[in-house]
Amino acid sequence: MFPSSRKYCLIVLSMLLCVQSAFGVDPQAEPGGRGDYAKGPLFGKNLYIPYLIHYNFPSLPARSGEQYDLRYHFSAYFVQDIHYVKNNPFPESGARTYDKENIHRDYDSTVIEAGAAFNPLWNIQVGMDMRVIAYYAGFGDPIVEGFHGVFGFPNGGREYFLQNQIYINIPTKEGLSLFLDENTVSFGDIDLWSKMTFFEIPRLSLALLGALKIPTGRLDALSGSGYPDAGFGLLSDIRAWWFLSLYVQAGMVLPPDVTSLPMFNGLAGVEIHPWDLFSINLQMNIKTSPIYDSKTYSQPQTNLLVGFTVRTKNRKGQDFNWQFYFEEDPFTYQGADITFNILFSHTLHNVRVRKTPPPAAALSVTMPPPPQ
Repeated sequence: MFPSSRKYCLIVLSMLLCVQSAFGVDPQAEPGGRGDYAKGPLFGKNLYIPYLIHYNFPSLPARSGEQYDLRYHFSAYFVQDIHYVKNNPFPESGARTYDKENIHRDYDSTVIEAGAAFNPLWNIQVGMDMRVIAYYAGFGDPIVEGFHGVFGFPNGGREYFLQNQIYINIPTKEGLSLFLDENTVSFGDIDLWSKMTFFEIPRLSLALLGALKIPTGRLDALSGSGYPDAGFGLLSDIRAWWFLSLYVQAGMVLPPDVTSLPMFNGLAGVEIHPWDLFSINLQMNIKTSPIYDSKTYSQPQTNLLVGFTVRTKNRKGQDFNWQFYFEEDPFTYQGADITFNILFSHTLHNVRVRKTPPPAAALSVTMPPPPQ
């Protein structure tokens, strides 16, 4: 017989207390303190077209830092995507063709990202992120089709089309040209952002986020919209218990380009972190479409991210973090088929420009008075 709900709760509570005792976890730890093992939500850029060419929230934690902290990161993404027009008939079974009228997106992509963030004050952080974006015919189609075949997952129609092709053609009602049919590599937009933690207690942190996208990317290479974007949002970290944190965020991205709609950005995430070394994250990023096409992109994007973070520290207290996640949209199918991310970050503490001390005064020698 299964134990009653009361007995079950007592068993789970006892197990958690044992883990707490074994690893010395302090349930009353202050935010950022020695026993606070929360590492924040999964950091990453939304790389789904057409969201990619606009600014979107990178999933920053709301918690404060330490004054003069400097954090830099390097990140790599691999994206594999195909989308067909559902109201057009498929080719005959077993006959692979490439009828471009049926294709909206078919490509592989690799994105290399670098960024840095600095705390001029303990509750204020400013940052910058930049990327190089590559589209190519790729090698991912056979891998994804084989994976789906082994587990019996639907292939989304990709089995009817030639493998390892590149073709992107997304029509919009306002005439925005989202077209690409050749391999390309280009520099993407630069994101500037600032975060202010305005409320913080041991169990809750609240922050305001403001961002500006610098249009250094190219629309013809689908690495930027050609226009700046402004973003505003509210971030919250909820430390529900010593081993569990919740993340909730919401905001808007406002592109001045009249061909693009304002976009809602939302996040809901759970992090399990019983140890400082390792965390497991489950996260959903919700975003509305930036284009007017009400048929193909009418539903919001509901990307599900599953990943983990590893954190180590050296003798000087510097943090080293490794992050990995995979991402897809299993609900509204408005995201890329699959995205993989791997990230490395390093935090330096008490980084500031030290003033050069004034030169030592010249030694003066006092001569005895001449004899009388």
